[in-house]
Amino acid sequence: MVGGLCIIQAKRYSKIVGLEAIHALAGVMDHMRAAKGVLVTTSWVGKASRDFAAANGRIEIIEGRNLKHLLKEHLGLDVLISLEKLPPGWTREDLH
Repeated sequence: MVGGLCIIQAKRYSKIVGLEAIHALAGVMDHMRAAKGVLVTTSWVGKASRDFAAANGRIEIIEGRNLKHLLKEHLGLDVLISLEKLPPGWTREDLH
């Protein structure tokens, strides 16, 4: 991380992470004058959250399937993600 403070918010959910979580992250970022914010979740976020993060320009979202890939790539961990339902656009392979 170059360029200042980074705030990371982690959510271990089995359902969608709501827009209020992205708003809360943005609020903490503003309060702390952070250069960047990252929302990491075992589940997924909706379009409104993605749109808000894109408009903010300083928020990155790492959803469950991306988190699974990063854990495998960087730590050699093969993890299983358990969700109540398959998120839109995901396949079973994204979870296993």
